[in-house]
Amino acid sequence: MMKKYKNMILFAVALAILPLLFLNQTFLISIFSQVLIFSIAALGLNILIGYAGQISIGHAAFMALGAYLSAVLTKNYNFPFLITIFLAGGFSGLFGLILGFPALRLTGFYLAIATMAFGVAVEKIIGASDYLGGHTGMTGVPNPDLFGFNVSSDLGKYYLICVITVILFLFAHNLLQSRTGRAFKAIRESEFAARSSGINISKYKLIAFIISAVYGGIAGALYAHTINYIAPTDFALGLSINLLAMIVVGGLASLSGNVIGTILMVAIPFLFSRINLPMSIIFGVMLILVVLFFPRGLSYALYIFQWKYLWRPYVWIRKRLRKMQFKEDKSMFVKLGDIKIHFETGGNPTGEPVFMVHGNFASWRWYEPVLKRLNQTDYRGIALDLPGFGDSSHPERDISIENYAKELEGFINTFNLKKINLVGHSLGGAVCLRYALNNPDRINKMLLIDPAPADGLVTPEEYYPVLKSYQNNRGLLKMALSGMITSDDPERLLEKLTDDALLMDQRAFTENARALERYHYLDELLKINFEVLFLVGDKDSLITEALLKPTVQRIKNARIEVLKDTGHAVNVQNPDQFVTILTDFLKEKKI
Repeated sequence: MMKKYKNMILFAVALAILPLLFLNQTFLISIFSQVLIFSIAALGLNILIGYAGQISIGHAAFMALGAYLSAVLTKNYNFPFLITIFLAGGFSGLFGLILGFPALRLTGFYLAIATMAFGVAVEKIIGASDYLGGHTGMTGVPNPDLFGFNVSSDLGKYYLICVITVILFLFAHNLLQSRTGRAFKAIRESEFAARSSGINISKYKLIAFIISAVYGGIAGALYAHTINYIAPTDFALGLSINLLAMIVVGGLASLSGNVIGTILMVAIPFLFSRINLPMSIIFGVMLILVVLFFPRGLSYALYIFQWKYLWRPYVWIRKRLRKMQFKEDKSMFVKLGDIKIHFETGGNPTGEPVFMVHGNFASWRWYEPVLKRLNQTDYRGIALDLPGFGDSSHPERDISIENYAKELEGFINTFNLKKINLVGHSLGGAVCLRYALNNPDRINKMLLIDPAPADGLVTPEEYYPVLKSYQNNRGLLKMALSGMITSDDPERLLEKLTDDALLMDQRAFTENARALERYHYLDELLKINFEVLFLVGDKDSLITEALLKPTVQRIKNARIEVLKDTGHAVNVQNPDQFVTILTDFLKEKKI
C-alpha cells in the first residue's frame, strides 16, 4: 500500500512542509494557495482532455458556477462551507452533464467552439445579474468555516486547500487506474477500437465531462473563499485558455503535470511583476519552447531527465558500497589466466556436485536460496559468477555465448570431474547448451530454467536504449528484475540482486542481448543423448513453452515442464519447489 501511493505521500508531505519555510511571507503563502486551487481545476481539465481525449475551451465556466454558488450560499444563506463545497462540485457537475449531451455528437474544432461558447455565455449571464453583483463582482465572500471555527489566516486557508487538493488528486489517481480510467484512455486512442471492445463511448464521455466539471466547481468555490472577492472577468475566456496552457505546458495525461504547469502559469506573473515585460510575451515564448522541445510536457521531460541523469550519483554510491562489502580474501575464486571467476557453494559438502549458471543481469546470488536448501540432500551446489558479472573479473574479449561457454568449461575443468550435473537459467541456459554441445560426454544430466532457445533470442531494436539506460538507473533495473520474479521473493533478495546486476561489464548491458541473437544450435542438438529437463513458468512473458518447443523436440531425451503461477525465475520465486524438482530429476534412473 505504501509503495503504491509513495508519490502521493511525498506530494502531501511536500505540501505540508512548504509554507513552514515562508511563515513570515503571507503573500507567498497566498500564491501557494492559488497554485493548488488552479491545479485542481487543471486536473479536472486534464482528465477530460489528456485522458479522455475530449477538447474544452470553456472550463473557467465551471469554476465560475462553483464560485458563485458557494459565495451566495455562504454569504446570503449562511450555509456551512463544507456543504457548499460539495454543492458547488455537484452544481458544476450538473452543467457538465448538460454540456456533455450535445458534445457527444461533436468532435475536434466543433466541440472546442461549443465549449468556448458555453464559457462565454456563463460569463455574460453572471455579468448581467445584479443579484450576483453584475460586472462589479461580489465582495465580502466569507472565509471558510470548519465546525464553527473561522479560517481567516492565509496559512489556515492554505492547509485547508492542501487537504482538499490531496484528496482530489488521490481520487483522480485511483480513478485513472480503474476500469473507468482505462476506458478514458481507450476512447482517447481510438473510439472505433474502444467501441469494438465493448466500451460504452457515450457513457464514459459523459463521466469525463461530469468529473471535469466537478473539479472545476470545487476549485471555483475554494477560489471564492480564499480571495473573498469574485467577478465575471475572473472566469473569462482568458482563464480557460490559461488552464489549457497549464496542462499543455505541464503535460497532458500527467498528474504531476497539472502542478508543474500551474506553478509556471500562476507563479510566474508574480515573479516578473516588477519588470516591464508583458506576461503575454513570456507565456507565448514559454509555450513555443515547450511545444518545440518538450511536446509531451515538462513533467515528461523531467521524468526522462530523472531516469537518465539523477540516478547516476546514487548508482555510483551503491556500486562503491557493494564493492566495499565484498571480502575478496574470504571468497572463493578460480583463476584462468588473467580471468578470475568468483563462485559460492552450498548444500551437502560431500554430495554430488551440481554446477549452476546464472542469466543476464544476474550473479551467483540467483541460486543463493537453492544453495541454502541443498543441505538435506545428496547434492552440493556450485554457483559461479560468469566473467563480466558480479565479482568475477571483466575480461577484454568479445561478448558471445561461445566465449562464456569456453570460460565455463575452463572453470569446470579445475574440479577434475569426469561427469557433472548442470543447471542453467535464462542466458545461462544458452551457455550451458553450448557447453553441452562442446562436451556431450561429460554431462550426466542438465536442467534448464526458462533458457534462451537454441535458435537464438531476438531483442527488438527499440529495447536497446532501455537496456543501456540500466547502467546508470538502479530504479529502472530493479523494476525490470522484479518483473522476472513476478510476485514472490521469499528471501527478500531483490535489493541484492539489483546491486549485483550493476556490477556487470558495462558493455554487457547491451552486448549480452546481441550475443543471444547471434547463435543457432538447433542442428547440433541431435548429438545430445543425456537427459535434459526444461522448466518454464506459465507467467513468464519472456520465455514461453511454445518458444522452447523446437529446442526440446531436437533433443532425444528432453522434456518440458510448465510451472504454475511462476515467472522467469522459479529458483528465486519458489526455491523449495525448485529443489524438489531438481533432486527428483537427478535421482531418476536414466532412460
